[in-house]
Amino acid sequence: MDKSWMHADRRSKEFELGFEEFLKFAESNAVNIDKISCPCKKCCNVDGFSVEVVRDHVFYYGILESYKNDVEVGESEDEEMSEDSNEFLKFVEDGDQPLYNGCDHTTKMNFLVESFSWKAKHVVTDSCFGDFLELVKGLLPAENLVPLTTNDAKKTLSVLGMDYEKIHACPNDCILYRGDAVLVDAEECPSCGVSRWKLGRDNIPTKNVPAKVLWYFPPIPRFKRFYQSPKTAKNLTWHDWGRKKDKMMRHPADSPTWKLLDSKYPELGNDHRNLRLALSSDGFNPHSMQNSLYSCWPVILVTYNLPPWLCMKRKFMMLTLLISGPKQPGNDIDVYLQPLIDDLKLLWNGVEEVYDAFRGEYFKLKAVLFWTINDFPAYGNLSGSVVRGYHGCPICVDQTRPRRLKKGNKLVFMRHRRGLPRHHPYRRQAAAFDNTIEEDLAPVPLTGEEVLARVEGLNCEFGKREESTPRVRIVDDQDRPCWKKKSVFFQLEYWKDIPVRHNLDVMHIEKNCCDSLIGTLLNIPGKTKDGVAARLDMVAMGIRTELKPDVSGKRTKLPLASWNCKLDEKKIVCGSFFGMKVPTGFSSNIRNLVSMEDLKLSKLKSHDCHVVMQVLLPVALRSVLEKPVRYAIIRFCLFFKAICAKEIDVSKLEQMQADLVVTVCQLEKYFPPSFFDVMIHLTVHLVREVTLCGPVFFRWMYPFERYMKVFKGWVRSRRHPEGCIAESYVVEEAVEFCAEGLLNDDASTAGMPENSKPEVFHASNPLSAPTMISVYGKEMEQAHLCILQNTEDAKNYFSEHMELLKLLHPRFAKDEKWLKDKQNQTFSAWLKERVSNELQNSGNTVSETIRWMAAGPNNVVATFSGYKVNGVEFYTKQRDDMRTVQNSGVSLVADVMLVSSAKDKNPRHDDMDFYGVIQHIWEVDYYKFRVPLFKCDWVENVRGIKVDELGFTLVNLNRKGHLNDPFVLASHVKQIFYIEDPLDPQWSVVVRLPDRDYKGFDSDEEEGVHIEEQAFDLPFVETYDDIEGDQDSNYMRPGDEKIYVMAGSSTSSLNARALALRTKTKEFLRKRGRSEVANEEASVGKAATPRRSPRSTKVVVVDQTSKDAPTKADVVLPRRSPRSTARTSKDALNNARVGPAKATQSKKSVASKKLSFGSMSNSGSGKRKAGKSKAGKSKAGTMEVVESDDEDEEFEADEDEEESNENVTGGMRLLRRGMVTMSRVNRRLVRGRKLKVKYNDDGEPVGRAAKEMQSYIGVFARTKVPINVKDWRLVPLSVKDNIWGSIEEAYVVPKQWKKMVFASAGQKWRDFKSKLTTWYIIPFMDSPELFEFPPDDYRSIHADQWQEFVKDRISPQFQEFRQKQMARRKENKYPHRLGRKPYAQLQEELAATVPAGRKLVRTTMWKAARQDKDGNYLAPQVQEKVDEIDKLEKEEQEGKRKFEGPVDVLTTALGTPEYSGRVRGVGGFVKPEAYFHLPKRARLNLDARQRIKNGEEDSSSVLAAERAQWKEEKAELVGRLVRLESLLMGKDKQIVESPKSATLMNDLGSGQGSCSRLDKAGVGGNEVEGVKAIKKKLDLEEGKLKTQVEADEVTKEQAPEKPLTVEEEAHVMEMAQVQSSPTVQRHHLVIDSLDNIVAEGTIVEVGVDSSSQTVHGVPLAAENIRVSVSKCLVENALLPVPIRDEIVFVSDAIGTCVAWPKDWVIPATAVGNAKQAPRKYGRKKTKQWVDTDKDDDDLEHLPADLPPALLSLSKWGNEFLKDRATIHTKLSKDLFGTERKIALFRSDLFAFTNVQEVAGDTIVMYMSFLREKLKESNMLNMIGFVDPSSLGVGNSTDRSRSFSAALKRGKPGQFFLVPYNTGKHWILSVVSPSEELVYFMDPMKRRMDVTTDEWRTIVNQYGIPEQIGDKSCGYFIMLYMREIVQDKEQNWTKKWLTRGDEKYTMQDVDVVRQEWAEYVLKFTSN
Repeated sequence: MDKSWMHADRRSKEFELGFEEFLKFAESNAVNIDKISCPCKKCCNVDGFSVEVVRDHVFYYGILESYKNDVEVGESEDEEMSEDSNEFLKFVEDGDQPLYNGCDHTTKMNFLVESFSWKAKHVVTDSCFGDFLELVKGLLPAENLVPLTTNDAKKTLSVLGMDYEKIHACPNDCILYRGDAVLVDAEECPSCGVSRWKLGRDNIPTKNVPAKVLWYFPPIPRFKRFYQSPKTAKNLTWHDWGRKKDKMMRHPADSPTWKLLDSKYPELGNDHRNLRLALSSDGFNPHSMQNSLYSCWPVILVTYNLPPWLCMKRKFMMLTLLISGPKQPGNDIDVYLQPLIDDLKLLWNGVEEVYDAFRGEYFKLKAVLFWTINDFPAYGNLSGSVVRGYHGCPICVDQTRPRRLKKGNKLVFMRHRRGLPRHHPYRRQAAAFDNTIEEDLAPVPLTGEEVLARVEGLNCEFGKREESTPRVRIVDDQDRPCWKKKSVFFQLEYWKDIPVRHNLDVMHIEKNCCDSLIGTLLNIPGKTKDGVAARLDMVAMGIRTELKPDVSGKRTKLPLASWNCKLDEKKIVCGSFFGMKVPTGFSSNIRNLVSMEDLKLSKLKSHDCHVVMQVLLPVALRSVLEKPVRYAIIRFCLFFKAICAKEIDVSKLEQMQADLVVTVCQLEKYFPPSFFDVMIHLTVHLVREVTLCGPVFFRWMYPFERYMKVFKGWVRSRRHPEGCIAESYVVEEAVEFCAEGLLNDDASTAGMPENSKPEVFHASNPLSAPTMISVYGKEMEQAHLCILQNTEDAKNYFSEHMELLKLLHPRFAKDEKWLKDKQNQTFSAWLKERVSNELQNSGNTVSETIRWMAAGPNNVVATFSGYKVNGVEFYTKQRDDMRTVQNSGVSLVADVMLVSSAKDKNPRHDDMDFYGVIQHIWEVDYYKFRVPLFKCDWVENVRGIKVDELGFTLVNLNRKGHLNDPFVLASHVKQIFYIEDPLDPQWSVVVRLPDRDYKGFDSDEEEGVHIEEQAFDLPFVETYDDIEGDQDSNYMRPGDEKIYVMAGSSTSSLNARALALRTKTKEFLRKRGRSEVANEEASVGKAATPRRSPRSTKVVVVDQTSKDAPTKADVVLPRRSPRSTARTSKDALNNARVGPAKATQSKKSVASKKLSFGSMSNSGSGKRKAGKSKAGKSKAGTMEVVESDDEDEEFEADEDEEESNENVTGGMRLLRRGMVTMSRVNRRLVRGRKLKVKYNDDGEPVGRAAKEMQSYIGVFARTKVPINVKDWRLVPLSVKDNIWGSIEEAYVVPKQWKKMVFASAGQKWRDFKSKLTTWYIIPFMDSPELFEFPPDDYRSIHADQWQEFVKDRISPQFQEFRQKQMARRKENKYPHRLGRKPYAQLQEELAATVPAGRKLVRTTMWKAARQDKDGNYLAPQVQEKVDEIDKLEKEEQEGKRKFEGPVDVLTTALGTPEYSGRVRGVGGFVKPEAYFHLPKRARLNLDARQRIKNGEEDSSSVLAAERAQWKEEKAELVGRLVRLESLLMGKDKQIVESPKSATLMNDLGSGQGSCSRLDKAGVGGNEVEGVKAIKKKLDLEEGKLKTQVEADEVTKEQAPEKPLTVEEEAHVMEMAQVQSSPTVQRHHLVIDSLDNIVAEGTIVEVGVDSSSQTVHGVPLAAENIRVSVSKCLVENALLPVPIRDEIVFVSDAIGTCVAWPKDWVIPATAVGNAKQAPRKYGRKKTKQWVDTDKDDDDLEHLPADLPPALLSLSKWGNEFLKDRATIHTKLSKDLFGTERKIALFRSDLFAFTNVQEVAGDTIVMYMSFLREKLKESNMLNMIGFVDPSSLGVGNSTDRSRSFSAALKRGKPGQFFLVPYNTGKHWILSVVSPSEELVYFMDPMKRRMDVTTDEWRTIVNQYGIPEQIGDKSCGYFIMLYMREIVQDKEQNWTKKWLTRGDEKYTMQDVDVVRQEWAEYVLKFTSN
């Protein structure tokens, strides 16, 4: 292809034409036309886009100058590719073959790469992998390309060319058999004479079997392969374009070493593709046996060019050498490094023709080795330095000058004062240190040239030879040389120019320091640096002589020194470690490392020491040791934390070094000289290496140690461990390279695990199954506002709203605090209206996110116990308490508004840290997406947070603040954890976690990478030293505690072997259960150094009147942050609003108008048990579709979800089970699953999924559509679209169902409004105060909407409309009995019963819908129509009658045509036009139908006219069809009949609905179908079909308001005051005999048949009649049909409708003289009564352990309480002020015996018993009682009068006990009229805080015991009253308010039951 146009001007015609040809070629040859490699200068052929985007990019940025060919678009580059590339392309060509014939989704190479990647990730053995290949090959079709064995698969991948060399070596490590031809062919070592070959059993060399092998993996081909990957090639220059360049040090590229080499060697620095390398080597045991001495040494290279998050990953760690064992190479490692050094020389000189796939060009690659990374022994092997003895420090070399201890016989390094300033006082303090004055300066490290000059003359002979004479140990080796050899690395030209050539390993230094510290502090045998020898050495040095050993007794005793912890302090330290819980992945379980029996820490791994040293040990030591010692140790620990930071401030390194030297000198003062081995000394050189080389984590051994563990896992053969490692490495290397091009971008491999992927690291997903809860009110508003404030798309709306507030409230325009507070309150509602209005415009710019957010969240919230956010696991506190980890701690940095007081109008903004604990994890559902939120308990910022002088942040978790702002976005918090402060258990130390990985994985070139972790500074503390001179210090700890050692031990406190044996024995016994650790687990604490989190915004009011500011915090507005402070609890208590009383009775008892005096908090709705749900996982953006709706798990029972009670509205509660929320649908959505809905031939949804979907539509209709909208047609289209979108998210539904969903939602919305009217408004119109708040049952209703809705419903206009609807409802002569079941479901059930070949007609369904469960028709008029239908069907079968179209059997039998919008016997979603395949109905039919109703016209004539009109329309359609065909065929003549017309009719009509139902009507199915389809399609062709807005089409088809049901109508009539009508006849109500007239009343008849009706749940049946009691003649007469727990006496039934036997209701004018003998109350009643209390309550089989009196009473009741007999008595007038009769039924005694619900008379009986006790104690004037029944009947006026009368009869200072049933729940109010005080005692301990005009205070009794179970409230009320009566002092504050939470037991309940039974037994004689 000609490419000369590339060099032309982009604006020229030549460039334009040439580029268009190039695009055409690329499009025709590309694999994916949407992913064509873009050759512009920005994309560099890496990113792929569509043709249009590529065209724009090239014309805007220009084409890549170095562009040559693009293989992806078909261009050949065989001429320009290297030989290696040609071989690779051949391999790719072979691998591109399909896996088997016909396979189009994978190739041979894809299969190999994916399978080997799986093998590497899961460490699958070769034999297992071979079996897997064999299994797959057998499952696939024949002649597939799956390899037979593992070896075949490896051979296939080995073609990639990345192989290794096996170089023979001398067994004594003298030489390698390479290079010189003589050596290559040599049979034995020329140096030592040992055979090259392995010796056999007979010591005869085995030819061609080498004795030792070096496995060499050449790095140059591998570096070339790096650049053949475009993505890797781009990352290899990250240090140039992606690094943030400032004064901070984050990468080796920021170090002086990097810059020095770039400046000294410009050819290296000019090309950023040149590599900077580091080398690491260490030995490991490849076998699992710990006692094996085998040592294998790998040599690994890492590349620093890569970003920090990649360069130390397994994929980019290059194995170059593998030195065979069994012996370690030691000082002879240079022999094995020689091949690598040769390649490094080549790389330094430059390797030509390296292809850069990212830039599409060849270049010369150079590489430089920066340094080596090893542990300290390997440091000496690679550098040639001496690392032991007097020159043991390789940096100080001959200036190290250690001191040998005579008794301990060890070298100690104590010359650290040399690093102090010249005049520092420590230099003059001799006795405090080593009894010398320090005059020398710190030695200056040698440069590379100086080292080279010193080692130049060293002659080292490599090899391990057997020495004839043993070496003589030199006692005084101060004159020994500092180097053993000249390092092989000096062969590199640049090596002498590198400042730090070999790095000290911080990992091993930190571990050794940690072991020394802990072992010495806790005096751990074998680990401590203290002992008899150490004390004697101090005496010999003349220092701290008071610490000398005491040998006067039988055992040697050591005084406790400054570094020794006392026994109590050991317990504190070990207990602190034992109680620590850390987050997942932070470290191992710390408590497993603690032995509380031996008071020690053991088995600490390297990372455990890392965590303990930097984080945990400083906290554990906070309360032990003397302060100077403790501070020195903590500063030493914090130094390691500072040095290991990911971000280093270069300007602070000098001060860090000075602080470290001072800290080490302080340790010299307080610790024994034996403590200071070489590892402590090496710490003073670490800062220098950081200064010169960069951050520590690029230069420590952690990643290499982990990689060597991988090598160990590759060993499959103990005989050939190195071969196993080499083979596995080569295969993984090939797989990693191929995976970049063959696997998906999100695919994980062994070298790049899933958690290191950017998209995975930033993903969020739950860690537990969801639990659904319903949330309303303030809590949901807070969560919604928190999300809005942190949404980027909402920022402009917040600004717009703020400007609007300033215009609306000019008075507060400058008061920022007031404006923010106002915005918080009103923004959500304003945004909803604002977005809804904007969506009406066709050109709106509302984003999808804002559209769904503005509509508001789903009130059903999914909660989880765990959630992973950005790779970090977060748990709730409850889950943490059950686990060994702590993942619930969070911190947040937010922008807050600080004000000096509540009136401050000039606030300032600043950042503030917040600390909290996650209590709940929510996933707020916006239907299209979900947002994870954390609900936390936040610590108060003023008195709950402090920072000590060491820089520790401490929090008091008991001081909770910001109560009004508990929510925070999950992505905004940082994880922390808390550790209990040993100084004060009320406080916890905050520990911040380091970043798990780097941010900015794929950051833009301009922005670079930002690392969150800041540099850590050592805290400044006092040195506690006398700086004037040398003063003796007392190093002995106070007290008599000693350390005892074994007699005769002169070197240590305990013999090492005996100690080891003792330790192992104790551990063995502990494992076998012979001893156990009996220590309580310490409470979880919390954590550490401040660090910034992702920026968030928060507005807080803070009082800054004092210097210690802030002193007071209050929330004003959380802006972009979810955090803000809360008001004090006192203010919250005073401002709390208590709503009015709530109605709690069920639907059937609404007429009684009994309301509860409940509180607004926690009223009546406790937590319900949530069902288990299976947690499912799905990829982001995908949903799993469930094809079948028969799976039980998709239709699990809709468990009652937990309901949040923190924000009740204060309105009424009538629902028993709570509002339906369809939580199972939300749980399924969380799992990412959709349900597929089936539908029948008529297009109606059927099946269980359809039923669930209808209920789900109802949820949205109730919660998302405002109830104050007058008509469904006025509902905004955006609201309807949200409903449809939500249904699409949950179900697989066709688009054409959208209208059906709207129609269903509209019907359910109207039903919901009707229910609200019937239940919550009409029955309570005489109590308008109840309408102040929306019902608590439906908390999603806004208060303003509720007020407007109530105003409309109580208006005269609506009442008139309602009466008309009720009248219309009565016209329904043939009501069905389906309930909520739709006709479609009935059709599905009946279809199974219809014989094959027969069709189900609608007459069958119409009849089935009106049958009861026995198949009978209860209504006579229905039976009449059924008979007529059967008659017509029989005539049709006999051929006597013929029916067609809509005039079928059912229409003819009923005598009226079909209504528009539904078909009788079919359902409401099927229209007559669709069912009968008719044209659209004209308005004439509606008018005709009205004329039929009015009797103006006969139905037969109307039906005939309709049929004639239908035939006329059909003829017109046929004519239109002929004309259309003529136009299409080019004909002008009219054709009356033509075969083509019929064909065209069938074509146009194809695909329409079935017409089978019309076959018997005499109309051809195809003809009718054709008429229907042709009309629609002709209208489209001729342009006569007028399109309308979809919403208008839906609203035109809506049915009128649904009339009231019969039951609702009866309820309305019950509430009417019928007795006030002058036309109603008065009746006498008698009992037993006609002369026993007990009351007067009137008969209330509702409907024609009253036998099936009920009154207060009591069926009337045939024996009873509904009467309204107007007057009571016998006050204590019992009702003949009592109402349990509501009305028992006739006097209580005044003004209420009750059931009365018909025979005992006599007109007042017809009272005869016939008389019957009267019967006593409580005796056997006549059989006319409805027996609501049957005698089947079992009093014979009684529960065990009944109180004796109750047992006796139950036995008596079992014998005598039959046939409705009662235990009755007349109560004294002194109890309630009036005489009162009481009766206990058999059921009451049964309930009391079995601890079930307590009836009202049961409690009244106990109140009578208590009054007698008061009388005995002379306390009648102190306590009175109020009858609970007086508060449960009548209207609100009657109840108020009754309660007022009871209080008026009280005496001054008297309290009244008022038990009251709020509806299935008893509470007790203790009323003091004189003090205007009410004590509210609720066994459920709900809140009730209110201030009213009548009562000054209502106090909640928080100290009262809480009820047990859900049926014990009545017994607890009796216990409360009993305890009050027994208290003669009546000191309420002392008894209830101030006492702690006490509990009642069943023994306490049994005391009450015993007293009650004893009292009741007194009345059984009656």
